Amino acid sequence: MKIKYLCLISLALCGFAACDKSSADDNPNPRPGKEEEELPEISGLSSIYDLNTVEGYLNSHSATWQNSTLEMDYTSLVTIENPKVTPLYPMYPRIKKTAVGTYILIYQQNTAAHDVYLSRSANLRSWTEMETQLFAKTDMKQYESEVMDRVLFTSADAIVLANGDILAFASFRLNNGYRTNPLNNGIMMRRSTDNGNSWSEPEVIYRGTNWEPSALQLRTGEIHVYFTSSDPNKGDSGTALLRSNDNGKTWTSVGKIIRQYAGTAMDGSGDPIYTDQMPVAIQLNGSDRIAVAIESRFGRTGTSADKYHISMAYSADNWAAGGLAGTEEGPADRKSNLYLNEAAPYLRQFRSGETLLSTGVSKVFNIRIGNSKASQFGTPMPTVFKNGCWGSIEIIDDHTVIGVFPFAWSETVDGNSVSRARIQLAKFVLNHGVNASAFTPVVDGTAEDWKNVDDALFIGSESTTSSVFRFGYDSENLYGMIERKDESLTSQDGFELMFQSGNGSGNPVVLKFSFNEGKLTCSDANVKFAYGLIGNLDDDMEDDGMAIEFSIPRSSLNVVNDGLLFNAVIKDAAGDDTFWGLTGTNYSKWLKLDLKPASEPAPEPEPGKGENYGDGPSWGEGDEVDPW
Repeated sequence: MKIKYLCLISLALCGFAACDKSSADDNPNPRPGKEEEELPEISGLSSIYDLNTVEGYLNSHSATWQNSTLEMDYTSLVTIENPKVTPLYPMYPRIKKTAVGTYILIYQQNTAAHDVYLSRSANLRSWTEMETQLFAKTDMKQYESEVMDRVLFTSADAIVLANGDILAFASFRLNNGYRTNPLNNGIMMRRSTDNGNSWSEPEVIYRGTNWEPSALQLRTGEIHVYFTSSDPNKGDSGTALLRSNDNGKTWTSVGKIIRQYAGTAMDGSGDPIYTDQMPVAIQLNGSDRIAVAIESRFGRTGTSADKYHISMAYSADNWAAGGLAGTEEGPADRKSNLYLNEAAPYLRQFRSGETLLSTGVSKVFNIRIGNSKASQFGTPMPTVFKNGCWGSIEIIDDHTVIGVFPFAWSETVDGNSVSRARIQLAKFVLNHGVNASAFTPVVDGTAEDWKNVDDALFIGSESTTSSVFRFGYDSENLYGMIERKDESLTSQDGFELMFQSGNGSGNPVVLKFSFNEGKLTCSDANVKFAYGLIGNLDDDMEDDGMAIEFSIPRSSLNVVNDGLLFNAVIKDAAGDDTFWGLTGTNYSKWLKLDLKPASEPAPEPEPGKGENYGDGPSWGEGDEVDPW
């Protein structure tokens, strides 16, 4: 059994020190009469999930969304194995957080699917076995006894309603009958009133050929189900809508609301066909506006290969015009074929304003951060999820989103090639600008004074080593608290902290914390710091990590309009780690660090006629102020 303890080290260097490259003899702040002293006791290290819990202003980061980034938490990466939970070839995973904080995972067997499964978890790591076939090859005689007594299910999704109920939806087709009669297809729904532990009997809420239903509840309580409405004989599709104003007890069909021309029918009739499918919708923060991410498919005619692109469509009036008629395309408020050669979108929005768009790109799961109107998105973040399709994302708190994705491969069994797949999931932490807290901590290497400092940043996507960063300020100094979880502390560990001026000008101030002969030193003589270790450097015993508390005079930093830009690198023997998408010189992407309280943002205008790309007011020649 390992006994955890704090190592003894020269207090002259590390109990409370000016941060420089000097030896212990040169240290300017020794304590008389004490050459050695035990480092301050660290009772534990803060988790990023215990921070960022204070609810911020709605759309607080809408104006700075391009400085926001996601960071995967490596320690949350889970592969759900067969046969305990998943079938041999699980696909189309969807994950939801219930009203009591547990999780349900919905997925299907194989790409075409016959059944839809459900597993439950309290912690995202341990999952129940497949005790529930959420939508199975059920006896369908109650619906179509004269046609077929078996039904096949595919592309299921679910929604947790405001009252805590869970509605699950799946597309169904009667075996071998879906092409000959559209009414042999439909959408089936089940309800859980106990957080996914039990489910109502299935009920049909729509008849017609369809795929890929997904649901949205508006702030008014109205529920939408968006789905791909298709004619597989012609190769035609489009997005259609169902509404419910009684919590899903009854449904009204609106018809197709989103589609664009895609070519002529595959059956040789010459009829026009349309696309825009696999929809996922959100209602934007603080707005009546609805944004829908869709997959647009081209190339169904002749021998040309299929091409998939990502489009966006919007409604400001809850689709008041109803369904599209005849050869009508729509809506006019849209961004067609925005991202080429991408497929399977999923769309979500953080309270702070950033939207998230996940897609599949060459079988790799990507996530983009976008603006609060879901009309502009940044550089895609390729995740560790690869060799799969049909992933999804789900926001579980104001700073955390779960990504879930299958990965597939083939193996030889008894001389035959057999397809296999597993489901992977991980948490991704939202890093965006933070407001340092106004206070003066005692720089003693513990987090005792930081209990009320909630805003934090996180690095930890490359290994089990991770760090959280918090900041404070007063009229004289900037203060920092770094807590590093590290199972193997070594003399190669350290940090580079980079502070750039608030307007991105000049050269950044770089603080390099590193170990020298077993003692932590730093590259800037203006910095005072204290630190503690839970464990030992360079041994074979498991460690917990370390904490560093520091101060640097504001006069040493180029603070502009009470602001700085921040970047950091974790130095580790297993490899360096930094914020995703940030480099040492792309200052415009560095994270904003404000030395002032947060303030409520001004309301953003709705997109409208005459604006550039529908994103907001345009700049005119001679404008001196930002029209936002």
